[in-house]
Amino acid sequence: MHNTPVESDSNDEAESLDKEFPVDAEFSPQGLVFGNSHMKTLIARAQRVATLDLPVLIQGESGTGKDVLARIVHQASNRRKAPFICVNCGAIPDNLVEAELFGHEKGAFTGASMARSGYIAEADQGTLFLDEIGELPLSTQVKLLRVLQEREVTAIGSVHPRKVDFRIVAATNRNLLQEIGLGRFRNDLFHRLAVAVFTIPPLRERPEDLAELVQVFVNSINRTLMQHKGFDKKRKLTDKARELLHIYHWPGNIRELHNTLLRAFLWSENNVIKSKDIQEALFGVQVAPVSSILGREFGHGFRLADILSEVADHYFDKALRESGGNKSSATRLLGLPNATTFSNWRKKYPWKK
Repeated sequence: MHNTPVESDSNDEAESLDKEFPVDAEFSPQGLVFGNSHMKTLIARAQRVATLDLPVLIQGESGTGKDVLARIVHQASNRRKAPFICVNCGAIPDNLVEAELFGHEKGAFTGASMARSGYIAEADQGTLFLDEIGELPLSTQVKLLRVLQEREVTAIGSVHPRKVDFRIVAATNRNLLQEIGLGRFRNDLFHRLAVAVFTIPPLRERPEDLAELVQVFVNSINRTLMQHKGFDKKRKLTDKARELLHIYHWPGNIRELHNTLLRAFLWSENNVIKSKDIQEALFGVQVAPVSSILGREFGHGFRLADILSEVADHYFDKALRESGGNKSSATRLLGLPNATTFSNWRKKYPWKK
């Protein structure tokens, strides 16, 4: 594991940050993998701002680990002993979002049978993490901006503001600048939040991290499952299964990778997870290894001999199918001099699916 935020494409900068700002233990929790140069820069910069108490905005596709980065920033901050209040803005109905965030007095509205302090007040002295902040209604954005400016919150039904001291970390899978242009997000709130901005790259842009992420999840899932009946032995992946994981494009990012492995481990009838188990866990989505043969990543399970054998086997089978099983015809299709060469090549490049 290493360290980095997304604003630089320079490997030199990442290496410089590695030396100038070594990553502390707080930034190396189990499950956080950042060998990718963008991620190294991102984590190093996150470490630099963690103790500065500045607003943080984390951008990235769903499943990239925005919540993980938010918790890491909190744990490395001076507020680590205070609450970390996580709010999924997209999961709260519009008619309840203000009551949930700002709190309410008893009887303030129908159904308010008791007073509630609200998430903002609960985050006092700690960190308020607003996940999917782009989902907040515009009217709520106005009130949130006022809280951030005045550092005080007024519960619904109350006339007495309460002082609050918290650090805000927000996350979104939307492009907030585009949302501003469309009139769905306030420009002033964006600039209040966008002080330390981190963009987490999708998993498909982090191929060098995949092997380690897979192993981290394999270890974690094994530890969890082995505590339960029927899962008394460790499960392991075959090289072919790992290869399939490297070929797939992971639109759901790290979350999809974890859940795919978990499904494969749950449904496998034995302790060896094969490529067919991964294929099933991907809901039958067809992954075409041959089309990605030139894009394989070096790392766990990479063997040039296997790749050459896989290509040879593919074309041997194709030639035999198209020639109706006639070896002489298949030999001509492959451009080989004779059937003996055909047989010798099949022995030289064996491939077990």
